Amino acid sequence: MPDRARALSRAGGSPDGTRHATRPATVAPAPARALPSPPPRITWRALASGPTPSPPVSPLRSELRSLWKLAAPLAVLQLAHSAIGAVGTAIVGRYGRVGVVLEPGAGERAVAAVGLGNVLYFAVATLGLGFVLGFDPLLAQAIGAGERGEARRIAWQAGWMSLLVSIPLTGALAAIAFALPAFMEQGTGAEARDYLLAHLPSLWPFLLAAAARAYLQARDIVRPLLVGAVVANVVHAPLAWWLALELGWGAAGAGWAASAGTLAMMAVLLAAFFQLPGEASARSIDPAMLRRAARVGGPLALQLFAEVGAFALATIFVGVLGERALASHHVALTLSSLSFQVALAIGAAASVRVGHAIGREDVPGTRRAGLTAIGAGAVFMAGCALLFVALPAELAGTLTAEPPVIAAAVPLLLVAAAFQIGDGIQAIAAGALRGAGDTRTTMLANLLGHYAIGLPVGLGLCFGLGWGASGLWWGLSAGLCAVGALLSVRFWRLSRRPIARA
Repeated sequence: MPDRARALSRAGGSPDGTRHATRPATVAPAPARALPSPPPRITWRALASGPTPSPPVSPLRSELRSLWKLAAPLAVLQLAHSAIGAVGTAIVGRYGRVGVVLEPGAGERAVAAVGLGNVLYFAVATLGLGFVLGFDPLLAQAIGAGERGEARRIAWQAGWMSLLVSIPLTGALAAIAFALPAFMEQGTGAEARDYLLAHLPSLWPFLLAAAARAYLQARDIVRPLLVGAVVANVVHAPLAWWLALELGWGAAGAGWAASAGTLAMMAVLLAAFFQLPGEASARSIDPAMLRRAARVGGPLALQLFAEVGAFALATIFVGVLGERALASHHVALTLSSLSFQVALAIGAAASVRVGHAIGREDVPGTRRAGLTAIGAGAVFMAGCALLFVALPAELAGTLTAEPPVIAAAVPLLLVAAAFQIGDGIQAIAAGALRGAGDTRTTMLANLLGHYAIGLPVGLGLCFGLGWGASGLWWGLSAGLCAVGALLSVRFWRLSRRPIARA
């Protein structure tokens, strides 16, 4: 949800690069001119020895290079997956103005419905995602120890886990969808229900794709991840335009297109998994392995649900303020989530790098991997904060054509700028701790930060002081920064000593 400042030392001397000599007080006879020294002799031995070796690369620079080699394609993947939601929002933001022409405000209501449906979908999906990501440290540590056959077996168990958790979550999401019209404005609630039901078929493919991705990224195989992301967007964007605008399906059309994009991504990642050279591994379900992963993934699922659930509750409370407030909240949340995707990618890369170092029993490497990732993320998120401050209206205008929604989203983007660094640090520190197998701390920190600080402060500012949606966002900002501080301190202290494999 990047602070590597490297100090370069320069050679001494005067500002213009020359050296100044003090002129003597008395005139002395000019010294004899020295004869030029002969050029150095070139011998066959010197030629055979080859060029002078370049100085060794510092461990920090090497770690930074390895981090970005893994994080950059993961960031593209995260952004591409997030683009499915962003493009869907941008398309329904033109609903009623393009294709089937409807009454004014149809786009505002559609954006509000997609925003509500999307945040509820991911609030439920992250519960399953946490259990699947519980296999991350097991995969990374097995690869780091050179146990590829074991890693393949773990990947199969991650696939089984995705199926098992998707069954109850699909039922829960369907129940939430049918209950929405009773709790929201009639038009918004009905459209959010239609969006959720259309998005529902993608839940298991989403989790299964996450299982395949965990294995591929643990093996540093990133090309299929990029191909899958591109294919998903190529399928989604034109389909969303046709269904939502040309056919006039609105939010429901965006939901069906999102499901199609997720299915396309899953197909690409599974094809890459099965095309890899097969190591001997057991494919049948292993209850002992599932329980082992659940000990890591259970707290992680609660941590992810605590964070996403806090934003889901905030979205519901903003919905009380009306369709316009809900639509502007979704626009600002979508934009801020794009920068957060890069932080998540750095966190995923940190999880792999930390896990590999623990598998090698490399204590300094473990610490360097986590702290380098946290620093790199802080620098990147600071740049995003500047962008939100400089161009808030222009950014909001990319997702909606409704001027009132754009105006209401601007102050929320300014609050988002304030929490960018804290949001990035908490996401990356959580990834580093996940690589170390410590998911309990991230769960407790998120519960404390969001539910003891973020939501109480936000609700007090929103309804107690009358700050509206901005008050809720300031509360969420306080919670995110608190979580970031707690998790970074935890990794700093944990990485000072050897960490046992999960």
